[in-house]
Amino acid sequence: MSEAPKESFNFKTDLVVRRSDTRSATVVGGLFVSHLTYETFIPLVNEVFDAFLESNSWSKANIAGANIIIPKMDVEYKSEAKAGDVLEFSAGVFNLGKKSCELHISASQKVSKEEVGLAKISLVFFDYVSKKTLEIPSAFRAKFEV
Repeated sequence: MSEAPKESFNFKTDLVVRRSDTRSATVVGGLFVSHLTYETFIPLVNEVFDAFLESNSWSKANIAGANIIIPKMDVEYKSEAKAGDVLEFSAGVFNLGKKSCELHISASQKVSKEEVGLAKISLVFFDYVSKKTLEIPSAFRAKFEV
């Protein structure tokens, strides 16, 4: 999964990794580790997704007057993050099509800038009443079209 240019990420927020965000295991050699994993990274990505929408006065139920469906999410886990670490998340909209786009959410260590993970979420604009896809709302497109 290739990464999008950093300058395209127009939303930033910090989250502290909680103990409940980590998984513990004993690995080869008897070493005990506890860190964020790809499956515990996803709820953090979801929290950033919500914050990104809220920063634009939207929600998952109303993005510029439309609903969405999320048919696909790719997650790439790149390095450990432990309880207490502060992660800087960046989000941006990419690949604007007629009815869909991608939201990319990147996380890195706040201090060291080491990349922790990247998620790419496919968004399809959808009308749940008619059960049909919609064109991307013009207010959404205007905000993110390059």
